[in-house]
Amino acid sequence: MNMMKSQPFFNAYAFPGCVIVLRDKHPKTSQTERLFEKCGIIKRRIWVRRVKNANRHYLETGLCGSYDTAGIVDSELDGTPVALFEDTELKEEPDDICLERRMIVGGKKFVISSVFPKDAHLTPTDKLLSLIDKEQEAERNSF
Repeated sequence: MNMMKSQPFFNAYAFPGCVIVLRDKHPKTSQTERLFEKCGIIKRRIWVRRVKNANRHYLETGLCGSYDTAGIVDSELDGTPVALFEDTELKEEPDDICLERRMIVGGKKFVISSVFPKDAHLTPTDKLLSLIDKEQEAERNSF
């Protein structure tokens, strides 16, 4: 399976009247973060946009809303920055959080909604891993 590298980003530290930007994995990042945290400086990520043109990608593949063309932005949820694709809408309801993306695939329009309960005891990834473990256990027991 061909895994893509995560999208690169810079760390931005907001001071009154200026912003300091450091690339991710800068050698002085840990020292800088400790100092800025003591001073109460706000840290945000600035995501480097993908270079693939969305229009050209649609003409080549028939896909609009592809992860290949979407950049990443930080949305805020309960005071914490959450990395989302820039074409994803985050909707917060009293009991759940909904992420929505619009796509065109083969000329057909789709709205993809992912709903996550706020009081869930397991993350979606934990649930998926549990399901995979159960399926593997069932396969082992079937021999």
